[in-house]
Amino acid sequence: MGTKRFETVFDYSKHGVDVGVKCTCGHTARLDPKAISKTCITKGLDTRMPAIKARLKCKACGSRDVECSPVERD
Repeated sequence: MGTKRFETVFDYSKHGVDVGVKCTCGHTARLDPKAISKTCITKGLDTRMPAIKARLKCKACGSRDVECSPVERD
């Protein structure tokens, strides 16, 4: 990704990448940044990545210990 900064979910949309989420249990997911943005705007939530990361929960094990990173779209 070079020197691009991904501080908000809007940065992911701007650069055309998905939000890759990986849990400590090994489960991974790809999230659409536009869908996350829409939810944040509708519910009045913070769009910065640390705040979004804090709200994510693994579907496999229920842990909130996840990491987010940009993932190229297929």
